Amino acid sequence: MARRRIRRGQQDWHIWFKLAKLVMLVGAIGAAAFYAYEVGQRLAMEEIGGLRHQIEQLTTAEAGRKEEVAGLTAELADAKKRADEYQARYEQIAPSDEMKDILALVRAKLASGLEAKRLAFVISQAERPRRCGEAATKRFMVKTAKFDGESTWVRFSDLITITAQGAGGNNGTEQWFDPDKPVSFTFTAIGGKEGKIEGKLPIQYSMVVKNGEYRFTIVPSARGFVEVTGDRCEYRG
Repeated sequence: MARRRIRRGQQDWHIWFKLAKLVMLVGAIGAAAFYAYEVGQRLAMEEIGGLRHQIEQLTTAEAGRKEEVAGLTAELADAKKRADEYQARYEQIAPSDEMKDILALVRAKLASGLEAKRLAFVISQAERPRRCGEAATKRFMVKTAKFDGESTWVRFSDLITITAQGAGGNNGTEQWFDPDKPVSFTFTAIGGKEGKIEGKLPIQYSMVVKNGEYRFTIVPSARGFVEVTGDRCEYRG
């Protein structure tokens, strides 16, 4: 009887020992699984955080690129607008083919030695055709402080007499007038009408007498002389 009890106790102890080992094994497996879960979850969360950070960086960069593109687009629009404005201004002032031909002629005349003021004066006299008489050209000597001799006047159309007073050349020591200094001209019409003009040559002057406009162009001539070209046109009052 006692032996049976001893055997049964041994058997029970073996059962409990195996059961304890099973519980410990299950616990170890559970602990390992929990540890693996915790580590895996932590790694997954870190990976998610990194991915979210990358997404935020890419989103910020994309927004920055969009702003940069918008700014560049606005600058391009402004540049195109300015280019269009400059083009419009150029088209307003760009010379036509006819004007280019005229400019080429002007440059050629200047290159040949013609004085700019003389060329400008000639151009200023150009105008649309009018009903005018044939032009006449005459010359006379300019009076100075040391010269008051003959040939110091001319008359046009037996109506208008022209005289002139100038400064002597070489600081007034010569009797010939200095063409680089101002000259005073007097235009006297029969009946007493008188006109005066003073300035450096060439000079242009006009006056109306008896329903006619008399136009005069005065330029330097031989030493001591000036040359006057005059014509008469219908007066447009």
